[in-house]
Amino acid sequence: MAIDTAKIKAALPKESGLGRRSVIRNRPDVHDVVLDVVLKRRTLTDIAKRCGVTTASLDRFRSKFITPEVQKLCLVMDQEQAANALDEKVNEGQDEIQNGLRLVIKEQREIYALIKAKIGEGRDIEDLAPALAQLLRDMGQSLDRLTKAYSALQAKTTIITPIQESPEWAKLSDVLFSTFQAYPEAFAAFQALAKEKRLRLG
Repeated sequence: MAIDTAKIKAALPKESGLGRRSVIRNRPDVHDVVLDVVLKRRTLTDIAKRCGVTTASLDRFRSKFITPEVQKLCLVMDQEQAANALDEKVNEGQDEIQNGLRLVIKEQREIYALIKAKIGEGRDIEDLAPALAQLLRDMGQSLDRLTKAYSALQAKTTIITPIQESPEWAKLSDVLFSTFQAYPEAFAAFQALAKEKRLRLG
């Protein structure tokens, strides 16, 4: 899932006053410039060259328009995109594992059916032993590879997001602030519990 560039544009402060308008602020791809700066996808020199401005102009744009709120929004959205991309990879990998297991089980059933048929025809089980041993070894190796792949995928499914980077953190902060204003005594209790539980809020 791509980053919602409209949200980034909407979060940028509007230009005010009668002075000269920012060249970068009025670019159609201003969201890409913001992301390049915040996520450090390019150097400031490269970004300025791409925009056809000096690094001093880029610095002024950064100071005036890339507020802490805009930075936080970019970081959260980038993390969400990375998490979504990882989820897609994990889901694809799980599908491959499931398909692989189905093939192994199907092959195993075919082997059993073949052995049963041969024995029914009067063939000695010892005649089939070499081929059977080879097939069982192949299946064992396949299962071992699938197990390792599944374990690796499981290790990637746990994503820890710091609470202050959560999209809901700003809303929660407002709720807590309003509550503590109305009930000052609750703030002391909150601080004590946060310290006891080792809750990291910053």
